[in-house]
Amino acid sequence: MVAGGRDGWNGSGGGGGGGGAGQEGWPGGPRTRAAAGGDQEGWPGGPRTRAAAGGGRAYLAKQYTEVAEDAEQRLEELLALAAEPSPAVDFDALRRPYEPRPLPADAVVEPPRWTDYAPDPGQAAAGAPGRPLLSGPYQQELAAARLRHQRALREYRVQEKELRLRAEEARLTHEQEEQQRARNVREYNERLEGYRLAYQEGRPAAVESVLERALAAAGRLPGLEVPARVSYRELTRTAVVDLVLPGPTVVPSALRFQVAPDGGVDAVERPRAETLARYHQLLARLVLRALDALLAADTESRLDGIVLNGRAVTAEAGESCLVSVDARRADLFAGTLLPAGSAEAVERLCALPSVLSDDPFGPTPVTPFAIGRSGPPAPEDLSPGEFTAMITELFELLGLDDWDLRLQGRDGLLAVAQGDGREFADAPHVVFAARRPSTVRADAVRDVAEVVADEQADCGIWATTGSFDVDAVVAAASLPQLRLIDGGELRSLVRAHLGAELGG
Repeated sequence: MVAGGRDGWNGSGGGGGGGGAGQEGWPGGPRTRAAAGGDQEGWPGGPRTRAAAGGGRAYLAKQYTEVAEDAEQRLEELLALAAEPSPAVDFDALRRPYEPRPLPADAVVEPPRWTDYAPDPGQAAAGAPGRPLLSGPYQQELAAARLRHQRALREYRVQEKELRLRAEEARLTHEQEEQQRARNVREYNERLEGYRLAYQEGRPAAVESVLERALAAAGRLPGLEVPARVSYRELTRTAVVDLVLPGPTVVPSALRFQVAPDGGVDAVERPRAETLARYHQLLARLVLRALDALLAADTESRLDGIVLNGRAVTAEAGESCLVSVDARRADLFAGTLLPAGSAEAVERLCALPSVLSDDPFGPTPVTPFAIGRSGPPAPEDLSPGEFTAMITELFELLGLDDWDLRLQGRDGLLAVAQGDGREFADAPHVVFAARRPSTVRADAVRDVAEVVADEQADCGIWATTGSFDVDAVVAAASLPQLRLIDGGELRSLVRAHLGAELGG
């Protein structure tokens, strides 16, 4: 009977027993067929199931959107924090004061004081609120307090000698510790003064140590570290900084998510131009904050210039240089390095002698203006700003004043200067200084002679960090107004007048 009555379960269509295929509630019956067709609420595929699935996807989209909004908020916070001055790391801020600590409690021995035992007369008894001193409970408490005080005095007199010995030992220990603390502070401040003197003298190790400490403080932001390395060149009084910047992924690619028509969850992508602009704002903020920290730490005015290379790691190209700055002191002090708006920060960075990658997401790397290396820098190691500053300072010391820089590039410079009437004739001089090519030929010498004539100058100087070939020397011999200075002579002049070595 049971097997026959449930034929509908097996789909045989039998009609025996208690029910067949038409029985409601059994698989294959009306309810089952309705659910299979998607018409029955609560069954898979029905209205409630589809609504639940849609609600789940909407919930996921909402969660993803909240995560993206949190990332955008973090970016806003980083931009705001990077616009603030970094903590002071100059020599005065690094000094340590000595503040003596009070004697510990076990170093002071005094007999028990009655004031520590006397009851508070201001607390009146409940039965006599206006006469606490005459109340019975107060008098009882007073008598008990006197007994406790007397007992403590007797115990103190018995142990007084031992207590005083222990107190003396504690006092001596405390004095020795304080003397050591004072000595440590004094020795630290003396070493700091030694570092200050070394910094004033421009010793690279001291300058690099102070500047790296300042950059570490500036690059320590909540949830973000911006490591830095500094090389200092005595020759040009320039700090070459390598800054490790966050990658482009710090900018969230989407701000919200939504349920897609196919049932998935899709990101609403931020326009690429907007993403690039946001990343440029963060890069500008971090670079300007680093430059500001270096200037703030340079209280002894040892820096005449800063070359900063900002590098970032991308999945496409590994580590790439995305921004390079070649600024002299006048460039850095020409305006604020911490403007209020993030867009203004990008403008301020671009106003400096700098180059910024057009597409760091590509990425499109830039060529650093200079690379920091140990030892005397070779001419090719110097940035255009450094090379120009070195040549300008050298020839000003030699007697050419009132420099008018006409051209400046990676290979050299062209300027017009006025002779002082002693080392150089009191007349305009055309100065051409180059570090490339390594060998100067005769046609280049004749070109400079033409510039001397065009500028209506009396004299010209052709200085190179390399050498002149024989034809160039012969050509210059027929041009008495033109003086040649090769790499050997130039290095000797640098050593004699600038007190540093030019390598190469």
